[in-house]
Amino acid sequence: MLEFIRRHSRSVVAKALLIILALTFVLFFGITDVIRRFIGKDYMVKVGNVKISPLELKIERARRIGMMREHIQDANDKDLTADILHQLIWENIINQTADEYGILVSDEIIKNYISGMNMFRNKDGSFNAHLLRGFLQRIHIPEAMFLESSKKDIKNVLIKFPFAYISITPEFNLYMRVRREKRSLIFVRLKPSSFDITEKPTQKTLEEFYKNNPDLFIAEETRSFRILELRESFLEKSIRISEDEIKEAYNHSRENGERPYDEMKAELESALKQEKIQSAINEVTRQIEDTLMAGDDVNDVVKKHNLNVISIEDMNSSGKDEKSVVAKLSYKDDVKAVAFSVDEGSDSSFSEAEDVQKNKVYWLLHVDKITPKHIVAYEESTAKVLSEWQTWQQHEKVMGIATDLIAKAKEGNSLDKLAVASGLSAYVTIAFDRFWQLPKEKAPQYADIITAVYENAFELEKTEASYKEIGEDIVIFQVKDIISSTKIDLKDENACRLELQNEIVDDMYQQLVNYLSRKYDVKINFEQLKEIDKSSNQDPLEDVF
Repeated sequence: MLEFIRRHSRSVVAKALLIILALTFVLFFGITDVIRRFIGKDYMVKVGNVKISPLELKIERARRIGMMREHIQDANDKDLTADILHQLIWENIINQTADEYGILVSDEIIKNYISGMNMFRNKDGSFNAHLLRGFLQRIHIPEAMFLESSKKDIKNVLIKFPFAYISITPEFNLYMRVRREKRSLIFVRLKPSSFDITEKPTQKTLEEFYKNNPDLFIAEETRSFRILELRESFLEKSIRISEDEIKEAYNHSRENGERPYDEMKAELESALKQEKIQSAINEVTRQIEDTLMAGDDVNDVVKKHNLNVISIEDMNSSGKDEKSVVAKLSYKDDVKAVAFSVDEGSDSSFSEAEDVQKNKVYWLLHVDKITPKHIVAYEESTAKVLSEWQTWQQHEKVMGIATDLIAKAKEGNSLDKLAVASGLSAYVTIAFDRFWQLPKEKAPQYADIITAVYENAFELEKTEASYKEIGEDIVIFQVKDIISSTKIDLKDENACRLELQNEIVDDMYQQLVNYLSRKYDVKINFEQLKEIDKSSNQDPLEDVF
């Protein structure tokens, strides 16, 4: 075809074929992008003239999750995506401001910033480029985009830096007085399940209750999946380091001439071995991800690379399954998060973890089956409907008692006397501060109550009352005493000063971002946002913004 066009490039037929070829290319490859730009779907967020594409959001999300992986427990996809989108908006606002004021970030600063991250360092603290490349490979982020994102992080810190030098002396004394304040509570603890319900519901009542409370009768989403494990110890057996390689490493070492070869040989061999292991892991994980993406059978991949397989059947969306082998994994929280973010028949990327013996393991998930959430039909859940209706009646009865006690307490009555008059038991807590965090083994019997309400307690005036649902119980509480302390501890005071300084810096930074956001005209493409939410089976994020 191409040879024919070259030979007859001046003929009418050839020109017609070229036109058809060009139109075909536009129609099948270019028109989508043209339409997206025309209808405004080529961006997720627009900050001034800068557009944040859906791809950039996904890549940034992968970068941040990858960097925070060891700290994330049960991450909520919707909250995490919303936080990252907010952060992207703030960083782009700050980035444009930095550019306007000529704040530049050199390659040397970026290099120092990245090499200072613990996740890219060897055990001896030295920077390991293979760890960085492996990280980028696992989360599928181009190096240039990672560097650009890091540059924005640095500019963010530079803009924020001057706020740390603002005097906090006027606020500090008030802050310390409020911080040292202690309070004690009177409380009444009611268990709805201990209250009898004598009313017998009719069939119509139960059907109406079922109809009005569908969320109570939803069967949770379950997933069946396989975890494929690649262990570093397995690859380590095949790694060999030759004498020539060690000598070459010594010749290129900074300490060549300062320390003899025999003294450095062992540590050079260890470093070379670690580097080869990491390189082998990067190559094997890349091959596995590529072959799975190409549609190869999971069982064939497992056999070819001698992977360890852990099969999980019908794990629910809350991950609560005491019998599940997931509960025994050291990286169980990551498994729960990843398992419910991958489509049926699809695979996750490789993640790095440590087993219970602290050995490195690289794993990915293949989701075999998804059973989505669904409302169980009334005919199949009559017993549950009756049980839930009785539980609801008990809760309403106790809420009526709580509302009555709080109303009377607001009139100046003491909660302990009101409780006695109602045939209930009231208790008084010890005095506690705003940072009550005692472990249960060292705390009194009502530690769980103080832990749940101590923040709310400091929002109330003396004798004011409120309530809190703690588990299945309802606790009504009233401020009994407010105690001001004058005790000064220098160590505590210095820590408080730093804490207040950080809070003020964060507050002023946020005010700056809010001010600049009006200047740069931030626009969020909710239509595009809904499409991404829908494709990832998340609830729409529009209500977050």
